[in-house]
Amino acid sequence: MIQRIEKEQRLKDCLHRQIEDAGIKVDVDQALAEPKYIGIKVDDYYKGLHEKIIPKAVDFIVAVDCECSWFVLYILELRGVKRTCSSKEIQGKFETVINRFMQEEFGHIFLKDSFKYKEVFLYLVTTSYQRAVQLGKFEEYQALRARLNAKDSLANDSTLTTKPYKFRGKYYFIRREVPPNPLIRAIH
Repeated sequence: MIQRIEKEQRLKDCLHRQIEDAGIKVDVDQALAEPKYIGIKVDDYYKGLHEKIIPKAVDFIVAVDCECSWFVLYILELRGVKRTCSSKEIQGKFETVINRFMQEEFGHIFLKDSFKYKEVFLYLVTTSYQRAVQLGKFEEYQALRARLNAKDSLANDSTLTTKPYKFRGKYYFIRREVPPNPLIRAIH
């Protein structure tokens, strides 16, 4: 799969090994060699099409080779606390990537029967809780989280985590993480 993605001419300007956008970085396991993973900057792909209306899309799809035609996919929206948007907008980005990008435009890669998935992760990686996690004290964490929730409309909208997304016959839900998590890694 990694080689198919790298050979795809339409993606050549959107491939990255650093998983970073708008100052938010997701770490890659140091044991994971560069030929074993590739990040596709999906929103750059759509911007590069120069369409009149640019589809809203998540920031990255990261494909990780786990050996013997098994893969892990990380579908990542990287969101700073200052970049607000509604949960409907976030959901729309995931829908575009799963339905249009992965199944229609690049179904010949992502839907190929010989590629099997150990796991598909959908993550909203947000800086909203980063300071709270670093504090280490529960009371301070709770106080800071309450202040952050007042500013973070996504934290108050439970619909974000209840909408399922279907890909290759399985259902997936968006999970929240704080950078540098989730760690991009192979699953053995």
